[in-house]
Amino acid sequence: MPELVEHRCQFEQCEKSVLGYFAICEYCLEARCHRLNKLKYHKCKEVNKIRKDYDEFIRRKREMYDASQRKYFQSVLDQLRQYHHHFIQELEHIRAGHTCSLTIPENVDKFIDATVGAVSTFISSLPSMMRSNVIQSEVATLNVLKQEDIPVPQAYLPMHLKQQESSHGVPPFDYFYYDFMQGNPSKITRGYLGPIELPDDKLRDFILQYAKVQISLSNLKLPYKTIGCIYPSTGSENGTGTTTGPIVARGCFMQPTPPYLLGPFNTNKDRYLAHIDAALHYIKRKALQNLGIDEYLWHLELRELVSASKELAEDPGQLYIRHDDQKGDHLMVDDRGEVIGILDWEWAYVTTKAEAFSAPFIFNRTASYIFEGSNAMTKEEEILMDVYGQLGRTDLAECVRRGRLYNRLERIGQYDPAYSKSGFREVFADDIPPDFDPPKDDVDWRVYMMQRYKDDEGLKEVMKDFEVTLEKAEAEAEEWHAKRKRKEEGSTT
Repeated sequence: MPELVEHRCQFEQCEKSVLGYFAICEYCLEARCHRLNKLKYHKCKEVNKIRKDYDEFIRRKREMYDASQRKYFQSVLDQLRQYHHHFIQELEHIRAGHTCSLTIPENVDKFIDATVGAVSTFISSLPSMMRSNVIQSEVATLNVLKQEDIPVPQAYLPMHLKQQESSHGVPPFDYFYYDFMQGNPSKITRGYLGPIELPDDKLRDFILQYAKVQISLSNLKLPYKTIGCIYPSTGSENGTGTTTGPIVARGCFMQPTPPYLLGPFNTNKDRYLAHIDAALHYIKRKALQNLGIDEYLWHLELRELVSASKELAEDPGQLYIRHDDQKGDHLMVDDRGEVIGILDWEWAYVTTKAEAFSAPFIFNRTASYIFEGSNAMTKEEEILMDVYGQLGRTDLAECVRRGRLYNRLERIGQYDPAYSKSGFREVFADDIPPDFDPPKDDVDWRVYMMQRYKDDEGLKEVMKDFEVTLEKAEAEAEEWHAKRKRKEEGSTT
């Protein structure tokens, strides 16, 4: 999911800005403002003329995308060669006493296929302030974990970030260094819905390895007091050179203008309310799914539920690191399947124990979870809880059992009417306000929410923008029920 920052339209001399998930064309990779976001203003316009031939359309789109990527990678190769001496000097300064070499692939194909363990580059159109935060946070997180004997690579900031020096003379892209790690990514297959596609014995082996990693993270006694990402700091709250700061996130957990990132936070209630408020702001600007009034109303409902949550308002106490990209392949394993390395810490943050050890989405995304609102434990989660119990960590098993709250909150900013709304309410349990009793059907839910939040200024603005009124919503609900009644009566005759 792309980050939601304002981009300047790249069409000729246009000065307008654009904001949203589709601000940058995925094929010609350029930003277009709303006025100029038409095929005739895109470099990929010729391809779009053949839309009627779907297969040819897809093939040509893929060709254009691949060509754009290859062009970018070629520019990176050219820049690597241009700054070859810079990298060598910097590495030999960082790793004093070592003689360094840098092998640059001969061509784009070898560059794409290569696994480069020494240099990590970012393909991104993010503002420099955000890119710096992303790098600073990942490097600091890796090094905190390394000091605690967690199997992660040692990471190194480039000198211009480490010493906050001028960027004059440094490569025109973002990078940092980390040590090469042996092993292969753990191989699991899983679609958007459904279980992990492994035989039972292999599945249990994978979950056992995952559990061991989580237990090692649970044993860390971190000194941080606020929920956020880890950053280097010479005058930090704990005296060890790191502190917590704004959360590096995807999607709408940010603001479109500087300083972009939000946090740190004293409680998860503060954190999730900030996320919802950001989503509401983006919805007003039609920068998210742009699904009309329901998108805004659903986030207002979530806001009320989060505000009433006792668990989210609790003092977090001891904080823990959560790896926020747990797809399975972040675990590097040896020939026996034992974890020997953990990668991809870009979005990691410190949070409460309950959230840090709730199960990641690869364990729980099912059709019943989405369409029926079921919060029942999946087979994978049951195995994980059983493994934790066998390893003497029933406390972490309980985090999995009660973790559906955090799974549901991951959908902030991603409204989808296919998701049953009841599943989101259920996880708030006894904290739901006593007078909160929305109807089941969306047409009635819409009327109920418009009445409940009638004094919300943002809702008034969105209703006006989408030309929606309470009277119109009531009429639509009445007509919907009349149609359903006629249909039911017709099916019984």
